[in-house]
Amino acid sequence: MSRVYTPHGSAGNGRPTVSDGDGAKRIGSFEHHLCGAGGLLLAIMLTVLFYPLLVSLALGLEMLATTALVSVVVLVWCIAWIGLELLWEWQAGRDST
Repeated sequence: MSRVYTPHGSAGNGRPTVSDGDGAKRIGSFEHHLCGAGGLLLAIMLTVLFYPLLVSLALGLEMLATTALVSVVVLVWCIAWIGLELLWEWQAGRDST
């Protein structure tokens, strides 16, 4: 008789099983997309507010100026997105700390 090893917490297909209680602690797709849109809106507002400063700093890079501007906006968007999701999780009481 051959035995197949099934790790604890998996259904035998290599994927870990998730209990019903764990699903309630995860952020939903609606919340995830809302935080992304909010982060984008915040990045656009900050870009409009600080555009003259950003352009003056990027002009020294000559041909890479537009790349630097786009990179800064994307970086601010990502940081705002992560910050909004962390704030949402903290407010909902689902943080793991």
